[in-house]
Amino acid sequence: MEFLKKLFGKKKHEEKREAHVTAEKATADKIKEEDARDITLEEVEKELNDISVAHANDKPGSSRPEERAETQAIAERTEKETELKEAQAKEAQGTVYHIKKHDDGWQIIADGADRALRVFGTQKEAIDHAKEKELEYLLYRADGTLRK
Repeated sequence: MEFLKKLFGKKKHEEKREAHVTAEKATADKIKEEDARDITLEEVEKELNDISVAHANDKPGSSRPEERAETQAIAERTEKETELKEAQAKEAQGTVYHIKKHDDGWQIIADGADRALRVFGTQKEAIDHAKEKELEYLLYRADGTLRK
């Protein structure tokens, strides 16, 4: 009889352990999925606004440290994204790019730069990329003369 109790007791313990491991995996997958999603600046600002409104309704000093840390992390992410966008806009502003022949195809190179921004197989691909990124560019023929 003691043998059966031990046997069935182990089985229950193993089932509980498997359920716990499954729950942990589900939680980890959910966290990975949330971390992997691409958060836009607008979503971050909305989350910040929602958190600010929620804290405004709280009594002073009632917010938990986890909430404060989360709010601070979101604010830092928003600030970094804003700085990055401003830097990209400033960099693109006034910079003229050249689409020229390259040993491996066609390159987009910034005015005065030593290295290509990117190299493409065809001139059309390079032009399409420049248009997509809204770059101001000059187009050259394969012999190096200005085309436009």
